[in-house]
Amino acid sequence: MECEATLYEILEVSPHASAQVIRAAYRCLAQCNHPDKNPGSAAASERQAQINFAYGVLSDPGKRRRDDQRMGAQQESDIERRGSDQAMPAHPKAMNDTPPVSRAFVFRPFK
Repeated sequence: MECEATLYEILEVSPHASAQVIRAAYRCLAQCNHPDKNPGSAAASERQAQINFAYGVLSDPGKRRRDDQRMGAQQESDIERRGSDQAMPAHPKAMNDTPPVSRAFVFRPFK
């Protein structure tokens, strides 16, 4: 069974990200996945819808707080299940010789 991505994972930001970082991430991802830049791509359209929804929730402080409270218990149980003593796997992009994805705004994986 596949785990559902959190709104923070959809926008590729940390749960502690400021409103400015969330807005910058949204703008960058929206530009990269915009249907005009990916004509005929159903995957890009679906991704754009996810990005728009995530930004709609995370850009509103009240909605963001409610979503954080709703997801808090689930995230805590996920962390306990994974265990804190396990080593983090290397990022898959770092393992191959391909150049990194070219974006105006680079996101770092959050911990």
